[in-house]
Amino acid sequence: MADVPLARSDYFREVAKEARIRTRNRYYEANPALTAQQVALLARMGLNRWRYVGDGPIRAVYSQPGSFRDCLFVVSGDQLWRVDVDDTQTLIGTVESASPKTYVSMAATSNIGDTPAFLFVAAGSALMCYIENGYARGSITGIPANGNVVRVGDMYYQFTNASVDAGTPLGTVGNPWLVALGGTTSTAWENFKGALGAAGVAGVDYSSALTLNDKVIVTLKSTDTVQVRATATGLFGNAVVTTETGGAIAWGAGTLTGGGTPAWFQVETPDDVGIVSLGYIASYVVLVPAQGQGINGRFFWINPGETTVDPLDFATAERAPDPVLQVIVFGDQFWLPGTDTTEVWYFTGNVDSPVARMQGVVFDRGVWEGTAVQVKDSMVLVDSEGGVFQISGSAKRISRPDIEERIRKAIQYQASQLI
Repeated sequence: MADVPLARSDYFREVAKEARIRTRNRYYEANPALTAQQVALLARMGLNRWRYVGDGPIRAVYSQPGSFRDCLFVVSGDQLWRVDVDDTQTLIGTVESASPKTYVSMAATSNIGDTPAFLFVAAGSALMCYIENGYARGSITGIPANGNVVRVGDMYYQFTNASVDAGTPLGTVGNPWLVALGGTTSTAWENFKGALGAAGVAGVDYSSALTLNDKVIVTLKSTDTVQVRATATGLFGNAVVTTETGGAIAWGAGTLTGGGTPAWFQVETPDDVGIVSLGYIASYVVLVPAQGQGINGRFFWINPGETTVDPLDFATAERAPDPVLQVIVFGDQFWLPGTDTTEVWYFTGNVDSPVARMQGVVFDRGVWEGTAVQVKDSMVLVDSEGGVFQISGSAKRISRPDIEERIRKAIQYQASQLI
């Protein structure tokens, strides 16, 4: 009786015009109980539908044990959903994408003291954030004029087209801090933003004696709007007073609102750059911006417990000038796969130099965007030529020529479909 040849896996090589071999729902395993070939093809368990989420297609799923009570976050179409362990579904909000085909990245932080957990979501466009016990929020918009007064908490600010140190500015109702109007509406609001955080040029943008407003943090500034949130989560922030004088500017309400309820909001990024990939490590959130426009290789980070991005908190992959496509975290390192090389970085614990590149560890291959994943203590990725590699100390090729041929066709097809 002739032996029946058992294929170890699917196989097809179009280049060599080989016959196609299909192995469906089986996997190859050594089996000493079979005395002839001592191998077996074991049945692979089928999949059962768990539940539908949104209208689809499902673009990403994510869960971070220890955050948000171990729930699952699902991006279905352009909507972000939360699925709790009791199967309760909650629609959170809309995910803004560079295109419907853009890779979606998510990263959740853990609770740090009184600071709650945050979920950050990005798909090549706006960086969004979700929080369960939300901050009270508010926004002021319009065109400031000379003499307009804005109150935030217990402090008062007056726009002026004269000296910002005229009189005795004290931040009180009778002697408000003075904020320079500047030449445009955008400049006026930029100076107001700086005044709230005491982060501008004292004596030029606002009064020299001005002090930080400890009731709010600016989260977003546009041409004619400044958005703020309370410094603390919960109902406390709903008591922060927000009023104004002037017919062309207005707050949305007389106090901040929404504290203590779930919130879904946009995080301002330097120069409004889109974010393509996120990673969470050592209580920091690493952000990879859309590359090009003079920032190839650059990445930013959000400090522990924060939801804002300091434009000065960035570094640049330094070994090669190729664009960074992704950030992958495993262990105490984060890897930055690019179009030609992959570098390894880590957080140093030094406030003066927070990040550093690990010397002597580099992968001299580009990656297919979105394919790098952490698998236990190693990283698996597809390079730009269709090869699949496992990196753990060194790079090990784990794909076969027939698989790589099919991957290359997928890469070419994807490139032809991108707008």
